Amino acid sequence: MLRFINLVKFQLKLYVKNSYFVMLVITTTATMELYQYLAHYVNQTYTGQEWLIAGIMGTWASCTTSAGALAYQRWQGTLPYLLNSGISRELVLLATLSPAAIYGLVAFPLAGVLAIVLGIPVANLDWQLGLGIVILWLTATVLSYFISLLFILTRNAMAYEELVLTPILLLSGLLTIPSFALPYLKPVQMLSPLTLPIKLIYQEKINLELILTYLLVTIFFVYISKILTKFVIKRAFQENRLGVF
Repeated sequence: MLRFINLVKFQLKLYVKNSYFVMLVITTTATMELYQYLAHYVNQTYTGQEWLIAGIMGTWASCTTSAGALAYQRWQGTLPYLLNSGISRELVLLATLSPAAIYGLVAFPLAGVLAIVLGIPVANLDWQLGLGIVILWLTATVLSYFISLLFILTRNAMAYEELVLTPILLLSGLLTIPSFALPYLKPVQMLSPLTLPIKLIYQEKINLELILTYLLVTIFFVYISKILTKFVIKRAFQENRLGVF
């Protein structure tokens, strides 16, 4: 565990030198909040949830982009050495992408500060919000791990990030869905592990069915990720494609 923590610290230092992840969170969060500020400025129809939407977008953007961290390590040529470091390879992969996802935790404080500066009301400040943020970050990290294993099998991983970012969020209840489309999209929302934390953040009604579905879907992604990890390792070592994938 100590070696895992040291590896996370090492990777975090590397990402600190590369300001891309920090700037991504800042620009995504600020852009979304400014967009909502301008959209509601004329009629002053602010609900207090504008900063929550910006925070969710910033957190998810960071976690999604972190999925490209493994492909970036492969491009640098350092991934083969990390996988052969003597640490559990699942932990190595997790330690490689999790520091990039950590920057996502900056999104909500940043969104709150921007809301105060812009004069937008800040709602939902209680323990449920904190719980929702933690679950959102953990869930997004699990999804980014799964996505990263898919990305690592292609040389065009970075080009697919935006294709992954928006649809999952829209189908998870980030924005209001028209009533006529809700019956069709509700089953899809239930299959998204992001639906529960987003509802917690928005302080919407949570039922037992949603909680159980969240647990099952999250466990499913963890299980599939474990299978994909073995496939990636086999492709890297047993098929002698260590540096190419």
